Amino acid sequence: MSEKTETVKWTYWLHLAIGMFFMFVFPRLTPFEPVTEVGMAVMGVFIGMVYLWSTMDSIWPSMLGLLLVGISGYVPELQGYAAVKDLFLNAFGTETVLVCMFGLILFAGVEYVGCTKYMARFFMSLKILEGRPYVFLFIFFLCSYVIAGLTNPLAAMLILWPIALEILENFGYKKGDKIFYTIICGVYLASTLGQPMLPFKGAQYMIVSTFEKISGLTVNFASFILFNWIMSIILLVCFLAIIRFLIRPDVEAFKKIKVADLTKEQLPKMNPQQIAFFLMIIIYIAAMLLPNLLPKSIPFIALLSQIGLLGINVLCIVVLMIIPYKGKPMMDFRGIAKKSFSWDVFFLVAAAVYVCNAMTAESTGIKPFLVQLLQPLLGGKPELVFVFFLLAFAIITTNFANNAGMAVVLMPVVMAFADQYPSVELTVICMSICMMVFVALLTPAASPYCGILHARKDLVEYKEIMQLFLPMVVIALLVYTLVGYQIAKILF
Repeated sequence: MSEKTETVKWTYWLHLAIGMFFMFVFPRLTPFEPVTEVGMAVMGVFIGMVYLWSTMDSIWPSMLGLLLVGISGYVPELQGYAAVKDLFLNAFGTETVLVCMFGLILFAGVEYVGCTKYMARFFMSLKILEGRPYVFLFIFFLCSYVIAGLTNPLAAMLILWPIALEILENFGYKKGDKIFYTIICGVYLASTLGQPMLPFKGAQYMIVSTFEKISGLTVNFASFILFNWIMSIILLVCFLAIIRFLIRPDVEAFKKIKVADLTKEQLPKMNPQQIAFFLMIIIYIAAMLLPNLLPKSIPFIALLSQIGLLGINVLCIVVLMIIPYKGKPMMDFRGIAKKSFSWDVFFLVAAAVYVCNAMTAESTGIKPFLVQLLQPLLGGKPELVFVFFLLAFAIITTNFANNAGMAVVLMPVVMAFADQYPSVELTVICMSICMMVFVALLTPAASPYCGILHARKDLVEYKEIMQLFLPMVVIALLVYTLVGYQIAKILF
C-alpha cells in the first residue's frame, strides 16, 4: 500500500517568506534616522520572530533570531563565533530562563500526578450552585480559571470541556444551542484570564522580568496576583452579564443541577504523591510572596530573599525528588520533562528577553525612533487617553500575534514615552498591559490555546465565538482603562 502524502498549505510558504523577509532582507535596507545598522538588524529579527511565533512555531524562529543577532554586530567588542557563543550563553543563562525552566517543570508536575481533577471536584461540590444557573456558570468558569492559573489553560479545557459536554447532553442541549457554545467559550475565557495568575511562571514571567530588566524596577508579586484575581473576577462577571442580557440562552434545565449528579463519578482518595504536590505548590507560592510582605530581618525571610526565585524553584524540586514514594522519587523529573515541559515557552522566553533588551539599547537607535513614530498618536495626550491607546493597541495586536511577544514589544514603547508622562507609573501601565494581552479571544493566532478553541469546529463555530467575544474584548478594554488602571495604581 502506498503511503498517503499530505501537501503543505500555501499559507505555510507565505508565512515563511514574510518571516524570512524581516529577518534577512529588512536588516539590509538603508537605515532611517535615528536607527543604526545594528538597530535595523535587531528590529528586523525581532519583527520576524514575533511574526513567526504567531503563525508558525516558537522554537526554530527563536534559535534563528538569536543566531542572526549574534552575527549582526550587536554584541560589543566581539565578532564571529565569539559573539555568537557569548550571545547564546547570555540568552539561555539568565535568571529569567532558568526560573522559567524549573517553574514549568514544577507546575507541570501538578497536572502530571493528577491533581487537577481534584481541583475540579472541589468546585463542583459547592452546594451554592444548585438551582442557580448563573451561579453554576460562574463557579464552573472560576474552576477553569484556577486550574489554568496553577497549571496551564490546556489542562483546564481538557478537564472541563468533557464535564460540560456530559451536562449539556444530559439536559438535551446540542451544538448550536446558545448555552452550548456559551459554556465552551466561557471555559476558554476563564482559562486565558487565569494564565497570568502567577507572575513567576510561564510566559507572564518573561513579561515581568523583561520589564524589570529594562526599567530597573521590581514588581511586587503579591500585588500582581491580587490584581489578576480582581480583574479576572470583574471580567467574568461582565461575561455573565453578556450571556444574561445579550445572548439570553435557555438555562431552565440548569435549575435542576444537583451536586450529587456532578460528583457521581467516584474519585479515589488522594495519594501521598498528589498531596505532596498540592502542599509544595502552596509552600512555593508562600515562599515567593512572603519576602514582599514581611521584613527581611526575619531569618527565614532573609534566607528566601538570599536564594531568590531560582533558589526557591530548585529547592522545591530537590525536596520532591529526595522524598521517596513507592520506591521512586516523589517527583519524576524525567517523566514530567518528557511529557509536559513546554519547549515552546522555554525558547520563546530566552529569545524574547534577550532581543527586547537589544531593542532598547542605545547602539540600536530604536528607542528614539519609536518616540518619533508614535508621537502623533501617543504624545501630548491626557493620561487616560494615553493609557487607552496603549491598551487598545495591546488587545488588538495580541489577537493577531503572539500575546506574550506583543507585551514585550510594548515595553520599550512605554519606556520611550515615560519622560512625557511623569504621572504615569511604569509598573502600573506595564502590568496592566501584561494582563491585557492575555485577553486573546478573536483569532487562532492570538495564542496556542486560542488556536485550540478555534480548531474545535465540533463544539463551536467562528460566528459563535465572535458573538460572545467581540463585545467581551470591547468591555475588557474599557474595564482595564477606567477601572483596572485605577486599581493597579493602588496595588502597585
